[in-house]
Amino acid sequence: MTKEQLILQSSLEACRQRTEKLRYSIEKNAYLIPITLAQLAAFNQSQEESVYALILRYSQCVTMIQEQLFRGITFLEQEDISDKSNRDKTLLM
Repeated sequence: MTKEQLILQSSLEACRQRTEKLRYSIEKNAYLIPITLAQLAAFNQSQEESVYALILRYSQCVTMIQEQLFRGITFLEQEDISDKSNRDKTLLM
């Protein structure tokens, strides 16, 4: 395996771990979804923190996919994305 493949493999494993944490948060908060305004107003601190953790974990997964996995794959595929717009990168994904 090349150095680049090892880095991508490591990133994939890190992403897998993040998605497991996200899955846990989704399962933990499933009873709240969909959230109504009345439910939101009645949230206790524990519920707020739990939903905040879910949002944070989702955001971390998206960032990891965009910044590590996508860049690793384009590097292995020898695709130069340095001059591409965000729209072009999205289409390439």
